[in-house]
Amino acid sequence: MHLSARAAVTALLLSALVLTACAPDVTGARRVSPEPTASAGSGDDGETPEPVDDDAPSPPADLTFAAGADLEPGAWHAGWDDRLMVADDRFSVSTPDDGNGAWAYLDGQTQCTVAFYQGAITDLAMGADDRESTDNMLAAVLTAQIPGVTGADVTANASDEFVAQTTQEGSVDVRIVGGSGGSAGDEATWSEFGRMFGTLGTALVVNVECPAGQDASAEVSTLLDEYLGIAVSAASG
Repeated sequence: MHLSARAAVTALLLSALVLTACAPDVTGARRVSPEPTASAGSGDDGETPEPVDDDAPSPPADLTFAAGADLEPGAWHAGWDDRLMVADDRFSVSTPDDGNGAWAYLDGQTQCTVAFYQGAITDLAMGADDRESTDNMLAAVLTAQIPGVTGADVTANASDEFVAQTTQEGSVDVRIVGGSGGSAGDEATWSEFGRMFGTLGTALVVNVECPAGQDASAEVSTLLDEYLGIAVSAASG
């Protein structure tokens, strides 16, 4: 499914938020990578790939922003590998998969919402590499709620991170930006993170919104450490 940037924002259930110069601090060692599993999302472009078999080609083990250029268009699928429902009972589905690559959870411990999108954004400007394209993507999904935000604004406020690659032992670079405020009140916090695979035309993005008293950066750290991966597998036939 191909969504406009505005439709992607709607799918991610974003509220009006203020971009700040303080990006979440989620650095640190990763725990055991989650095993590949089907996500709550489905649909043609939103389907999380199955792990590749031993004889199938493998993507680069560490998908840095630069290495994204090595993924041949049409040869690979990329999608979120989320274990928010299968790992334990901490999360519950708050918005079922809409068939277009969007779904969301509620964290019962923190009351933070975690909303996913995976698919295409048709009106997105590609950058010189996946890092710049990812910043443009994050700006695109934020622009309806933060009018006038640009990829350059995201670049000035975002930080690099990584998530496990679950088709093989490795990692995938992502970008994270965050802030505070919005419809939930001045003390609410939020974070947006993900990866744009420019050669594949695939956007992977997660929006985290937390109420007053909860830190979105801590929620993101938990997600990256324990519950999320990105699966990149060879396209079939």
